[in-house]
Amino acid sequence: MRRSTANLMLLACAAIWGTAFVAQSVAMKTLDPFWFSGLRFLIAAVALAPFAAAERRRAPQPFPRRHVGTVVAICLVMFAASALQQVAMVSATATNAGFLTSLYVLFTPIVGWLLYRDRPRPIVWVGAAIGLSGTWLLGGGLSGFTRGDGMIVLTAVGWAALIVLIGRVVQAAGRPVGLAFVQSLFTGLACVAIAIPTAPIALDAVRDAVWPLLYGGLLSGGLAYTLQALAQRHTRASDAAIVFAAEAPFAAIGGALLLGERLTAAGAIGCILIFGAILLVQLWPDRRGSVIET
Repeated sequence: MRRSTANLMLLACAAIWGTAFVAQSVAMKTLDPFWFSGLRFLIAAVALAPFAAAERRRAPQPFPRRHVGTVVAICLVMFAASALQQVAMVSATATNAGFLTSLYVLFTPIVGWLLYRDRPRPIVWVGAAIGLSGTWLLGGGLSGFTRGDGMIVLTAVGWAALIVLIGRVVQAAGRPVGLAFVQSLFTGLACVAIAIPTAPIALDAVRDAVWPLLYGGLLSGGLAYTLQALAQRHTRASDAAIVFAAEAPFAAIGGALLLGERLTAAGAIGCILIFGAILLVQLWPDRRGSVIET
């Protein structure tokens, strides 16, 4: 896979995840955050199970044991970030959530350097600065900063760690679909385990949230996380984070079209800056050599 193809797949992930903020906002009107997160990821796990099984049968060798610890870390970070983000959506708007989540553009190269001494290309820092400027304009600054907004910032650190860890595993060991299945299953079961004793649930509430659940489960959970794992075998984590910054404009556009959230002129300029940052990083010559293509 060429790096450009991988990055197009990551852009598709950003579009799905950005518009998923709308589904998450709608679901919070009827469902407890942990029930929504649990059900959506269990739906994703069920959808991915046959594909993960087929991938395992075709694998030339067993999954390396030395990467099991990293997979466990991925599952724990996935659960923590997903659950915290869903709780935050009770008070955060879809537009602000997309804006603040994009802070992982800055956090990802920092996490990669701290964990693996993976030094990003200098152009990534330039792209991150431009992308963050765009998200600042898109979100209208930090006026009216809420508790939910603060929680979203914490989840951005989690998503940054997830991008770095997933890239590390799939580039070394493969099994992208299996990884997406395992992290979805763990997150779903963990959220449901918390929801059962803490929040009553009614069948009517699930029925009213069925479309957000299916979107969050099949597209945002199943398809997008699989595309992420596939694509990150062929691109760097810091570059992937720049592409994922497109979540913010997609979230803003979805919020404006479906929830009536307003996209200002400054927000539109922010969208242009974010996409400009993506193009800058992806088209800038790489003197260290391109990612291996297969």
